[in-house]
Amino acid sequence: MTTRYVGKCKTAFKTALRDDEGRILTNLLWGDLVHVEQEAGAQVKVKARGWTGWVDAAALGDESLLEVYVIDVGQGDGILVKTPDGQWHLIDAGVISALQMTKKGTANFLRWKFQEDLLQETVALTNVIVTHPDADHYGGLIDLFSGTLADGRTFPVTVENFYHNGLGRFSGAPKLGQSQTGQVAPFPCGDHGIKRSGAFVTELLDDAASFRDPPRPLEGSFRRFAELVGQTPQHVQRLSQSDRYLPGYAPGDNAAQIAVLGPIAEEFKAGQMGLRVLENAASKTVNGHSILLRLDYGKARLLLTGDLNLASQRLLLSYHPEAEFAVDVFKACHHGSEDISLDFLKAVKACATIISSGDNENYSHPRPLLIGASGRYGREAVDMRGQAMPPLIYSTELARSVRLAYAEKARIRQQTTPVVYDYKPVRNVQLKAGDWKYYHSLAKTSVAADLIYGLVNVRTDGRQILCATMTEQGNDFDTKVFTAGAGV
Repeated sequence: MTTRYVGKCKTAFKTALRDDEGRILTNLLWGDLVHVEQEAGAQVKVKARGWTGWVDAAALGDESLLEVYVIDVGQGDGILVKTPDGQWHLIDAGVISALQMTKKGTANFLRWKFQEDLLQETVALTNVIVTHPDADHYGGLIDLFSGTLADGRTFPVTVENFYHNGLGRFSGAPKLGQSQTGQVAPFPCGDHGIKRSGAFVTELLDDAASFRDPPRPLEGSFRRFAELVGQTPQHVQRLSQSDRYLPGYAPGDNAAQIAVLGPIAEEFKAGQMGLRVLENAASKTVNGHSILLRLDYGKARLLLTGDLNLASQRLLLSYHPEAEFAVDVFKACHHGSEDISLDFLKAVKACATIISSGDNENYSHPRPLLIGASGRYGREAVDMRGQAMPPLIYSTELARSVRLAYAEKARIRQQTTPVVYDYKPVRNVQLKAGDWKYYHSLAKTSVAADLIYGLVNVRTDGRQILCATMTEQGNDFDTKVFTAGAGV
């Protein structure tokens, strides 16, 4: 079975997949891989996205794109990247599936992507990167590395390389690792409110052996995660800005480059390197030293930021020229937190900002300040008609929705008490247990019949950039396409 890619399809950059009677089964996006089963003149029968149907032969091409999938993991980050060389990379993986209401996380998406879409039995990843050791970023890797879904299904997985920022989660104090004080050399790009002196974490994890046999006992779920890091990937390595590029993706190595801009490892004493303690707070330090990646392909640039915060953004501006952060597409820091530097957003000046956030969390992400600032300091793009397009803002939380339907009938397997619905009381509302049981007519009861995940797709050939989310009906996509590189 040969494979092709969906090419540029009119102005929407998508094409219909139809059944034998010509009815639309689903829509395919620019760059989607299809498996060709039969060619019949102007029509080609293909398998794609778990469907089998017909597409126009003219809609197919052979160009592999840079693809970025910002997965809807709820409150957390999970980003799957396919580089034009056909290699797959994962940056973060959300929380462990057992803690998600839907019980469907990053591992579910990857199993579907590889087994049902790509028709590959094994989830084969070239690089897995955890930006920082927060459970809403590494937790899903416990599912993935063990190859187990919340419903008990299993699948094979291989990982060539695993990269991390070095910070661990120790059970005893100091929780993030031992630190030392010192002073760094003058900042190459000005201090941006950062002092040269400070404390720096030096007890850092590095290779697979340091995860298998850490210097001190690790805490909770991070201990289980570390065990799997010590077993699953072939190679484990700590990253910082001194690496400059992800191995194999430096200029000259590949059509696409993956620059490593953070975390900033600083020399605070002769020959002594460490990660700065930010605002004397563990949470600020963990988030602020997220691995910061910039994906460059042709004229297109994308920035993946983990949970960067105000202090770390000031530190990054002190070590890098502002032009290093200017991109077309920006994965917003820390799920849309307002702990941000406006100077950093002005340097980023993105045409499209993507926020990964979730329902049922107590952070109120995304925050209005971040949403407003992203529009205010983002930059106009040029669409395919040559017209100006204002800055775009996407959110996995806003793109997610449910299909509502009315219950038609109920099947009672065993009835020993009257049929009732149980409604748990709203938090902080005091009700007696009996007050939240009500008789309810099924004929007037709306139910969530299906969940539309808030996945945000980004595709580029280095010249144009597609951003797309699924619509609520019709297996279709809402798409926006703009020219890459203007003003970068």
